[in-house]
Amino acid sequence: MFRRLALVSAATLLLASSASVAAAEPGQGGTPPGLCTSGPRTLSHYGDHVYPDMGNGGYRSLHTDVHMVYDAPSNQFLTGNHVVLTDRAIQCLSDFSVDFERSSVLTDGGGGPDMTVQSVTVNGQPATFRFVQPTYPGDPNGPDDPNPLAHEASQVNPVGGPDNNPLPPACSPQVTGNDVNAQNGEQCPADKLVITPSQPLLNGEVFQVSIAYTGQPGVHLDGDGTTEGWFRSDNPAGDGGFVTTEPVATEDWMPLNNHPSAKPTYDFYDTVNADRTAIANGQLLSTTSNAPDANFPGGSTTYHWSSGAPVASYLVENSVGAFDLTSLLGSDGIRYYEAQGSSLSDARKAANLAVMDQQQDITDFQSQFNGPFPFASDGVLVGIPSASFEEEMQTMITFNGGRISLGTFNHENMHQWWGDNVSEGNFNLTFFKEGMATLGQYLFNARTAQTTAGGPGTPAGDAAFQQSLVDQFNRNYANTGSLWTNAPSNPTPARLFANSTTYTRPGTAYIAVRQILGPDRFKRALQKIQRDYGGGSITEPQLEAGFAHFLPNHSHACQVRLGNFFTQWFDAVYQTGGGANRPQLTGPGLDGPGFYDANGGCTGAPVDGGGA
Repeated sequence: MFRRLALVSAATLLLASSASVAAAEPGQGGTPPGLCTSGPRTLSHYGDHVYPDMGNGGYRSLHTDVHMVYDAPSNQFLTGNHVVLTDRAIQCLSDFSVDFERSSVLTDGGGGPDMTVQSVTVNGQPATFRFVQPTYPGDPNGPDDPNPLAHEASQVNPVGGPDNNPLPPACSPQVTGNDVNAQNGEQCPADKLVITPSQPLLNGEVFQVSIAYTGQPGVHLDGDGTTEGWFRSDNPAGDGGFVTTEPVATEDWMPLNNHPSAKPTYDFYDTVNADRTAIANGQLLSTTSNAPDANFPGGSTTYHWSSGAPVASYLVENSVGAFDLTSLLGSDGIRYYEAQGSSLSDARKAANLAVMDQQQDITDFQSQFNGPFPFASDGVLVGIPSASFEEEMQTMITFNGGRISLGTFNHENMHQWWGDNVSEGNFNLTFFKEGMATLGQYLFNARTAQTTAGGPGTPAGDAAFQQSLVDQFNRNYANTGSLWTNAPSNPTPARLFANSTTYTRPGTAYIAVRQILGPDRFKRALQKIQRDYGGGSITEPQLEAGFAHFLPNHSHACQVRLGNFFTQWFDAVYQTGGGANRPQLTGPGLDGPGFYDANGGCTGAPVDGGGA
């Protein structure tokens, strides 16, 4: 994602038998129904204060079929609209939950959702359901704790700070205005859809959940005051909806397991007005024209998009509108999609296409560092609504406001490896992938310098590439203020997309890691991390271990020093002023204290983590 305002297929899922009769895995089933329990209603940990309510436990998300029935002029999901979630129980479940924000503080005229659940079935049988508030992760009194203090919102832990509610927050605030702490201590909304099947689900059982719902999709109000989700596209009037949903607003148009580590595969069967186009993740497998019916008197079209690769919750794309959509098979074997609003001027479309047409070139360049492109398709969608940020929707990058820029395109395409293929293990790790995408922009700038100086493979060109990265590091390292005063790994919801902390500081750190490992070892580290964690998610220790494996000097002292390096760059908080109030480990050839001693070892000071 590049957030401007934050500066202040079923066919691929082979089931051995019907999900309704799926047997438990050997050694896991057979739990007496009386011993079955509720699934956890979060995937966060005790004390988390960045979207601690998100995600749901007790099962793993395997595949999702989205059966969207959407009328663009009225911006409404119609009868027949539903999702089918295929999951595997990892405990014996008496009930389980999904995330679904059917209404919000923005519902009345502010673009928020207004949806109603009609029915829920589990394995084809009717299930009971209810909406409840989240409870702070790890509450010893359970998810239905009667204490109101267990269900409060806050930017920080404990709620509101040390002089208020002593418990951790149960959700993040939805902030209007400039006071990001205005909702600290308020009750969390009841956005947990708790489902009780007609009979318990055994440990290891594969089951299917069908949730039918209608109404108006909408946007979510975040902890920094910005919005994300399903943006109404009403230019021209009744155009449709533009979907860009980081970090949590997929729940504002569909129920799901709303956590970046929950990554099912997807099929989309989108039925929309005959003169509209639906665009989703993966590849477009078919379009089917339908006769007029009660929902669509003028006829409709069903678009079937399919992603055989797992998709993190916030990267699910499903926009509808009058779009110019084309595709071509690249010489690298990847299918590239290009889409933009049909009502844009011819001049704007041409200017956009001049940038969009560079996607294969960008992908080929970034593959030199990250390894093979991880998906069968790549694409870009330029939508009309103003959404305040661009986003790396998996295989279908979204640009808002009707235009695209080349530098940001490099950022978002780098995300297809970092954030998309290898996702963050929790919301506080947003810095890991935004820093890597920022590195993608730095590499783009270095490539431009290389080309100007003589091109790749020439001494002058290669020297210019290296010097561009060194100069970028040195400019950033000279910062005397906001770059160092917050820890990237410990943001508040209000600062989750703060440019200095989430983008620039980790992006700068990756340049230093490249210097520490050497360019070739750095590439090998990136590619091994992709192989090891692709299709899943990664934690901060796993990321750091991935780089440590490629240290040229594997002495204990160097391993310790690299750990200190990451602590200083990712986890430490400093006072303003620069100088000693910033990381005291950098890299060979860069400003600041180096990493190796004069003999190439790691015996010299400093070795502590630094910061406060």
